[in-house]
Amino acid sequence: MATLRDLGPEPFDSLPAGHRPVTAPGDRWVVLAGRTGPVSAIAPGTTLAGDDRLPGVLVAAADMDLADALESEAFEQFADATALVLTEPDEDRVGEFRVAGVVNGVTLARVMLRGATRGVFNWGNTGLPGPPAIPLIGRSCGYAEARTTCATPMSFPARPAAMPACPNHRGLSAHQFDW
Repeated sequence: MATLRDLGPEPFDSLPAGHRPVTAPGDRWVVLAGRTGPVSAIAPGTTLAGDDRLPGVLVAAADMDLADALESEAFEQFADATALVLTEPDEDRVGEFRVAGVVNGVTLARVMLRGATRGVFNWGNTGLPGPPAIPLIGRSCGYAEARTTCATPMSFPARPAAMPACPNHRGLSAHQFDW
């Protein structure tokens, strides 16, 4: 059984989600994590300014079956994710998880086009359960007011038919989450 970990995660560092500006080193991703887990990933050699909208990512358990992931709503509805952030259970904190790696968007797009059964990866045979049980879409709100982007991160199992109210971390006017 092929897992998401078999896609060959790349080196990364982690920072708190509110940390801005962020410049990723030329050879590593920077994963931004909030209270509920990873919310975005900054590509190697790029900078995220203080008011930039966070790049959208997919978040899934590293040991999730690749075929199951590709059939999930999150993967089907967010094929243009900049990265896939892999997680695994945190041995030090029961019930919580930590970042296990990052798969870049180009690799992810290739795999999504090929499907789970075709490809040239060295598939392993591990299938340990662990949160998150389903892949999630990590997006930041695109609502803008007076040249300030909300950029509040939220996670979704699929794109909502009706957008929820935004938690609005920047204190802008009340608004619905802007996909």
